[in-house]
Amino acid sequence: MRTLDHDEFLAMRRFPALDGLRAIAATIVILFHFAGPKWSWLSGWVGVYIFFVLSGFLITTLLLREQDRTGRISLSAFYLRRVFRILPPYLVILGGIVVFVWLRGEFFTREFPHALKYYLTFFNEFFPGSSPDGPDNFFSGSWTLGIEEKFYLFWPFLLVVAGAVGLAAAWRKLALAFAAFALMAGLIGVTGGWVLAGPQVPIYRSTVHYAILLIGCVLAIAMHYRRSYAVIKPLTHPLAAIPVFGAFALLHVNMETLWRGAHTNLGLLIAYGLVSALLLVVLVSPGPLRWLLATKVMRFVGERSYSLYLLQGPVHFAVVEAIPPLGQHRMISALTVFAVGLGIADLIHRWVEQPMILTGKKLIARRQERKALRAAEAELKAPSAVEAPSGAR
Repeated sequence: MRTLDHDEFLAMRRFPALDGLRAIAATIVILFHFAGPKWSWLSGWVGVYIFFVLSGFLITTLLLREQDRTGRISLSAFYLRRVFRILPPYLVILGGIVVFVWLRGEFFTREFPHALKYYLTFFNEFFPGSSPDGPDNFFSGSWTLGIEEKFYLFWPFLLVVAGAVGLAAAWRKLALAFAAFALMAGLIGVTGGWVLAGPQVPIYRSTVHYAILLIGCVLAIAMHYRRSYAVIKPLTHPLAAIPVFGAFALLHVNMETLWRGAHTNLGLLIAYGLVSALLLVVLVSPGPLRWLLATKVMRFVGERSYSLYLLQGPVHFAVVEAIPPLGQHRMISALTVFAVGLGIADLIHRWVEQPMILTGKKLIARRQERKALRAAEAELKAPSAVEAPSGAR
């Protein structure tokens, strides 16, 4: 029953409870889409915002730790890791959808040639049919990948620039994150995204999602540096999990009601992102909640949650084609989609995701070895900086 020291936090190489949180997020999204209105109290649609906060936190934590370990952030290594982590499962699932639709003779009737222009360039959220309720669009969930991929291009580059101009202190990096946050907020206002409930700006196209991602970034920066960590440290006590989880659960189950009753939902989403960030602090700290979400079952689902999330639409379509009564949205439909999707996601995880991640790591290691070898050779070939004085013995 004690708080988590800063050195202990920095020594952690994995946060297993966050895999469990991924599992919960993916599961409630599936329940929201296919379990029917009786389960609307689960507010499953906000599961994607848990993913956004998680992404911002984990990506920033990895980059800051790399900077401490090596003295710099390698953008090429980061992008290679992202390519080998994100693209293989995504392209396998998208390719499977294309083959399935082609064999059914519906490739052109479902406008897939047009859709692929968005799917292959990660502008998924701008595809005209990307509303989750849109007709014939069972890859609609991929709109979140469009958001995250653009964030992966934007944020690491900012951190590298911050390091280049000497923004090493925590408060300076926090200032950078808040400046990016303000920029995103400005874009929301300019594009009319302040009123997210109205028909003018569909929620999946709003720039508010980048602000939610940046909440995770701010948390990672604050926890990485000792002084700012001291402010957060009281929340790492096991007893702090009670009010934090209580606040998160209370807001989460009421999101559907609050969303419908609000004149503007920007503040509601920001509040949800902030409470989710506090939940992350609890989950990386010792306590029963971390233990529960780090169990083997939760981690199993969480490690496959990326593919499971992408598969939900096509799996539901295939399941309904095979068993038409499951087309009615109810719990048995959602559980069937979950079970079938998890089975396929497990195969993708074993045969595609893990091997490609390992391939990416090997490629990065070889690049680093070649770079170190070239540096050593250049040092050997360089003339000595100090020459012996004439006549020296």
